[in-house]
Amino acid sequence: MWRWKAVPLMLGLWAGTVAQAQEVGNGSPGAMPDMTEHRGVVDDTWIVAPKRLPGATLAGVKNYADEGDIAAGVSLRYRIDNAQWIIADVFIYPAGEGDSAAMLRRAAEDFRESVAYAERQQIYRNVWWGDESAYTATLPGGRTVEGRVLPIVFDAQQDMLASRAYLFYRKLYFVKIRLSTTVDAVESLADDADSFIANLLGGVDIVSVGTCGRRMDLVMVPPGQTPPPDLKDGASSDGYRVLLRGGKPGTPAYAAQLAKTMTLAAKRQRASGCTLLDYHPPLEDDTRAVLHLSFGPEDWGTSPKSP
Repeated sequence: MWRWKAVPLMLGLWAGTVAQAQEVGNGSPGAMPDMTEHRGVVDDTWIVAPKRLPGATLAGVKNYADEGDIAAGVSLRYRIDNAQWIIADVFIYPAGEGDSAAMLRRAAEDFRESVAYAERQQIYRNVWWGDESAYTATLPGGRTVEGRVLPIVFDAQQDMLASRAYLFYRKLYFVKIRLSTTVDAVESLADDADSFIANLLGGVDIVSVGTCGRRMDLVMVPPGQTPPPDLKDGASSDGYRVLLRGGKPGTPAYAAQLAKTMTLAAKRQRASGCTLLDYHPPLEDDTRAVLHLSFGPEDWGTSPKSP
């Protein structure tokens, strides 16, 4: 388990990518794919946010790293089309790796502490907490994401506001979606939450690049030999174990097969939120905002983990 600035480094940072090659049968190792040198567990993260979601438009973004607070990550504000009285704020900030249920508990504790801090600073007054409960977001396509929801009512800037914080743990980051409105419109929070949250979680991508606290396992198989069961299409389900078939390095056929395999591995690594292979982030344009966080080698801590 590794966490963002939460505990002392367990065994120090594992800087640089390590490729562990295994030879199956009598095949000889071919040319190793190029590996990017990394500063630490996570070197960079890109958050890609659609400027237009079904039923909502991106109204503003903020990168807290620009203010020297990279631990706060980034925030997005969306305007919900038919409910413009709702303030829809999204906060995406580093979490680390851990059990999903434990990480969600930590996110809830962090949120409660942030509200307590606002009370101490008299930013919030007369805070009333509703019952915390589990929340399941159903994304387009039917995939589900488990989270927590914490409702509160508070007095802020002479307005009594109702707010719901929806907390999720995704791709090494916490995603906090906060929907707020005046108390007389509180029923609209529940009415508009499900579709907005589903479209947001399905639309925003988070990709980190670094060692990811992992080793790359390269398995060599001679021509004609059956590959291991988990490598039938060339890469394991998480992308950290890769099949390299025997062949003649330097030939077009070998290069094409290697490129295809590594592309599949990179795609599967990114699906978990972190890749140690090359990643070329998209450019910001009229359809998306792209926010970049660049970390130092001591910002994330881990012990190396084999696939």
